[in-house]
Amino acid sequence: MSFSVELLLGTLAVIATITVPLIIYFLQKSRKKLSYEIISNTQLVGVENKIKDRITILYDEKKVVNVHLISIRFVNDGNQPISIDDFAMPINVRLGSDTNILTCEVLEQNPNELNAAIVKMEDSVEIQPLLINANDSFKLNILVNNYEGSLFITARIKGIKTISIYKEPKFTIVNFLFVMYFLIGMLGLFSTIYGREANNNVVSDIGYVSFMIFITLSLLSMCIAVMTVIRQRFYRDKSL
Repeated sequence: MSFSVELLLGTLAVIATITVPLIIYFLQKSRKKLSYEIISNTQLVGVENKIKDRITILYDEKKVVNVHLISIRFVNDGNQPISIDDFAMPINVRLGSDTNILTCEVLEQNPNELNAAIVKMEDSVEIQPLLINANDSFKLNILVNNYEGSLFITARIKGIKTISIYKEPKFTIVNFLFVMYFLIGMLGLFSTIYGREANNNVVSDIGYVSFMIFITLSLLSMCIAVMTVIRQRFYRDKSL
């Protein structure tokens, strides 16, 4: 191959290495998200049906049955802050119409200055609007009487369609492609330089092929990222 082709491939590789991460960063920088996870759901009081009419359990001098302690963690797992003004409706945790919430409290706030405030109702807990920066989190403990397993979490927040179930970050296909095109790019660069210096056509050809794969993976990574962001923004705009 001529020197002009080598120069073209090298230039394209450098451009892809610089521009692809920047494009993906700027496209994904406005991701706003709020998630929750149920840390635990422990039954503290429960009596078998055949003897429940013969046993009475009191809490603050009131009869209770099927008492559960539920711990729920809320986390901003996006990369944008959620401001107080973003809330059209506060976060509401509803546990079923026949339940009775005995106590509730906020624990393990990160950071400690988060100052999450709650309002206890008969069958639900309302979390007052607050500033939740990226990676901020807090845990809500609810002691509930006559709990049958229902849990509904609702809110109306600008830029967020629903509060979703938290999922641990995964090594995505885009991450995989980034690693692959970086390694292949380094292989191509080394092979091309070493092959030219040693006048080894086989090594040089490996370099050319590696560079072509490198460019292909770079473009594929960018396309996947662009399509993902377009889809996220479509659903976000649809929910507003």
